[in-house]
Amino acid sequence: MSKDTKKKRTAKQNVPEKRVKSSKKKQRRRMNWKERLGLFLAIVAALALCFVMVINMKIIPVTNDDGSGHTYTTHISLMQRFKSWKPFEEMNGELEQKEYDIPVKKDADDNLEVGEDKFDDGLDLDQIQEGQFSILFLGLDELRSNTDVMMLAMCDIAANKINILQIPRDTFVPDQTSFEAGKINSVYTMGKKDSSQIQRTVDCIEDVFQIPIDRYIITSCTDIVRIVDLIGGIPIDMPYTIEYEPGKTIYAGKQVLSGQQSEWMVRYRHGYNEGDIGRMKAQRIFLAAAMAKACDIGTIKLVNYADTMVDEKLIGSNMSLDEISKISDFATTIGMDNIHMFMLPGEGYNYYPPDWQYYDHYSVWSIHKEPAIDLLNMYFRPYYEPIFNLPIKELVTEGNYKNTLYDNESTSFEDLENGNTFNGK
Repeated sequence: MSKDTKKKRTAKQNVPEKRVKSSKKKQRRRMNWKERLGLFLAIVAALALCFVMVINMKIIPVTNDDGSGHTYTTHISLMQRFKSWKPFEEMNGELEQKEYDIPVKKDADDNLEVGEDKFDDGLDLDQIQEGQFSILFLGLDELRSNTDVMMLAMCDIAANKINILQIPRDTFVPDQTSFEAGKINSVYTMGKKDSSQIQRTVDCIEDVFQIPIDRYIITSCTDIVRIVDLIGGIPIDMPYTIEYEPGKTIYAGKQVLSGQQSEWMVRYRHGYNEGDIGRMKAQRIFLAAAMAKACDIGTIKLVNYADTMVDEKLIGSNMSLDEISKISDFATTIGMDNIHMFMLPGEGYNYYPPDWQYYDHYSVWSIHKEPAIDLLNMYFRPYYEPIFNLPIKELVTEGNYKNTLYDNESTSFEDLENGNTFNGK
């Protein structure tokens, strides 16, 4: 055999060998569980970082007013937009921007911490006055024309307290409404015609009592039915039996009020000797029970109910989601003994308007001016200098008061849970 033939055979014999080698697949080493977990966490972290970067990028244009009629555009992030979202504002709108000339207490700086150069109450809110946050609560009647329920909640954030002022619906404020009886519950419909309904009501409170209002919350008394049912009812210990109408009775004792029963309780008044004042006592008991329920529910669930309340237009408010969350947290952590309710000092009075041609009269609530001023200075203007004169019109003047029971009284929510409504009674 020639040398050339041997080389060719050798070459042919080597071909399959090379093909076999080239066809072998390269096997990868499998990751153990620790490596897989590490990879998963790295991916999640990267996605989370990207998400945080996107929602914090200032990409949303917002038009602002500098107060002099000129507008300018800034940009905010998705996170800022979400926090500032006011889901309930559509119903009643925003409040007008105002300048307040009420002097601030000079000793507010006593609240400064070491190293601080400016008083900070620790809660990041858009406030008129640092340290306090006031919310006006209004409950409309079934026709949505009069404010049957009116309460002013002063959140004293720096002192970890909430003081709530009950304002009787018959409070006499003749300069604020065109209604001949001068009742405060008519201001919403018959107040200053050049303002929105909510604005004229806020203006009335600010003008008469000199308390700046940060936010408002408004609902209809009939909407209470749906709201209470939405949160699963209100556990309560009824101190007495009431019959709202024949067949509509709430019996004394421990029970869970449905939405319908809750409406009966907050609106019932004809069976009380004191009429509307008796109803306000019952509202204190209901409010304390509702607060206890809210504490049990927790802030997250309460905020989750916002979708339903927005869709069904159960509430109107200019509070943002961020503010609702922060105030809810604040209210549910300070303790029931740090939430106090007060009645606007005054007494019932039979009022006959000027040139009155009818035999009957109007029942109104005549404010006791000096006791009211003292109460407001002490509990509802915590970071303002005292004001010693207010545009209050008294129908019964000092020295002629017939009832001073409500001139200096307070009840904590803790007392209310124990069945006490006014002055431990």
